[in-house]
Amino acid sequence: MRKDEKIEIVVVDDEKYICGVIDEALSSDKLKIHTFTNPLKALEYIEQNHVDLVLTDLVMGQQSGIQVLETTLENHSDAVVILMTAHPTVQAAISVLRKGAYDFMIKPFRLETLRNIIKKGIEHQQVLRENLSLKGQVEFLKLTQANIVGTDLDTYLDMIAKSCRNEFSACGVSLVHVKPNSKEIIRTIIDSKQECYEKLLDEKLLYHFDFTKSTKPVIRTEEQYENDSKFFEVMISKPIFERRKLHGVINILIKSKFGKIIPGQLDLLSILSSSAGSAIANNSLYEDVQKSYIQAIKGLANSIEARDQYTSGHTDRVLKLSEAIAKYMNWTDKQIEYLIMGCTLHDIGKLGVPDSILNKPDILTDSERKQMQKHPELGMKIINGIDLFKPAIPYIMSHHEWYDGSGYPNGLKGEKIPIEGRLLTVADTFDAIISDRPYRKGRSVEIALNELIKYAGTQFDPYIVNKFIELLKSGGIDLYKLYDGELDFDFLETIKTTEKVSV
Repeated sequence: MRKDEKIEIVVVDDEKYICGVIDEALSSDKLKIHTFTNPLKALEYIEQNHVDLVLTDLVMGQQSGIQVLETTLENHSDAVVILMTAHPTVQAAISVLRKGAYDFMIKPFRLETLRNIIKKGIEHQQVLRENLSLKGQVEFLKLTQANIVGTDLDTYLDMIAKSCRNEFSACGVSLVHVKPNSKEIIRTIIDSKQECYEKLLDEKLLYHFDFTKSTKPVIRTEEQYENDSKFFEVMISKPIFERRKLHGVINILIKSKFGKIIPGQLDLLSILSSSAGSAIANNSLYEDVQKSYIQAIKGLANSIEARDQYTSGHTDRVLKLSEAIAKYMNWTDKQIEYLIMGCTLHDIGKLGVPDSILNKPDILTDSERKQMQKHPELGMKIINGIDLFKPAIPYIMSHHEWYDGSGYPNGLKGEKIPIEGRLLTVADTFDAIISDRPYRKGRSVEIALNELIKYAGTQFDPYIVNKFIELLKSGGIDLYKLYDGELDFDFLETIKTTEKVSV
C-alpha cells in the first residue's frame, strides 16, 4: 500500500445507528469507511473491491458475521476481520478466532476501545505486509549472493523454485524456460505430488498466455472437493522477463482453503522472477564468453602442437583417453566438462619452453630437463587471473606428480595429488609411450600397459591403472580408431590388473 492510499474499512451491522457511530468515531484522512446495514450488499462489495479491514456484527437476522469473515478472507487473505456481538460466549469467541478473525469485541463498547482495536488491527496488517516485503528482500539477497559466488544456472533456478514453494506453501512449483541459444525447453520441478506433475509440466504454460502485453502474473482458481470439504486449487503463472524478452514462466500450484493470494506474496514473486530472468540472460552472455574462451583454448593448444612436431594430436588423444576413463569411473557431467578444459590446457606451459628443447632429438641435459619441468608452473602463470580456466589448474599443476611423492613441481604424494592429475597422468603417459618422441620411436600398447602396471603405486595411482585396463578389456574405448589402426590388441586378454591398492 502506498503512503498516500487510504485504508479501506468495511463496517457491517444491521443497526443503522451503530454504523453511523462507528463511521463518525473512525473519521480520519487516512481511513475510508464503507458502512452496510445489509450483509448481502456488504458481501457483494467485499467480493468486488479492495478491503483492508472489516468490522462486522456476529448476528444479523438471517445472516451471520461468520459469512462476512469467510468471504473477506477468501477474497483478501491479508485483511483484518474484527467481529462484534452483544451476546458473547467463550465458545463463540474461540470459534471466530479459529476461523481467522483478528479480534472479538463486545457490545456495548467505548469509542476509545474501538479506536484502539482498529489501530492495532491496522498495525498488525502492516507488520504482516512488511514481513512479506522483508522476506522478499532476504530471498533476493540470498539469490544475489548465490549469483555473485558463481552458482551454476540450474542450481540457481532450483533455489528460486524452492523459495517460491516455501513462501507460497505450494504443493508444487515448476520453472519452465527456453535454454539460451537453443529451442530446448528446460523444466525444473520442486517437491510436486504425482497428481500435480501434468499441470506443472504442461509446455503450453510457456506460450498459452500473451505475456508480451503484460508482465503481471496470471492467476487461475478452481473449486475442488475432497471428502465433502471445499478447497481451492490456485495456479499462478508469472512470466520471466529480462530486457523486455520473455525467457520463461514460473508456475506455482497451491491448494488452500481460501484460494486468494496476499499482495505481498505477488511482490515477492516479482522479485524472484526478476532474479530468474537476470540469471538466464547472464548465463546466455556467459555461454557466449565461454565459447570465445574455448576457441582461445583450442588455439593455444594448437600453438603448442605446432611448435612440437612430435606431439601432433597428443592433446586430442589424451583428452579422449581421459574422458573415457572418467566416464568409466562415473564422474559427473560437470567434472567431465572441467576435464575437457583441463586436458586441453594441461601442457599450455610449454609455450614458455624454447623450441630447441621441445624438438631436441636427443635426451635432455639436466639443465634442459629442469627447464622443461617448469612448464606446469608456466602454465599456471598463463591462465592466472582468468576465472573461467580455474578448473584446469589441477590438471596443469599435477599431471607430472608421482604417486610416491617423487614427481614435480610440488612433490605431492598419494591422494594428496588431485584426482584430476592422477587420472591425466595415466592417460598422458600411456600416449607418450606409444607415440613417437624426438629421441625414440613409439612403443607397443602391450609395453605401455606393462609400464603402467609396473609403476602403479610408484608413478601412478593403482586404482586408476586398474580402471583403465578394465576399460580397455571391456571395449569401452576404440584404441584402434584412436591410433589409426596401427596398434595390436590381441594380447589384451593376457594383461592382468595390478594387485597394488591405492593408499
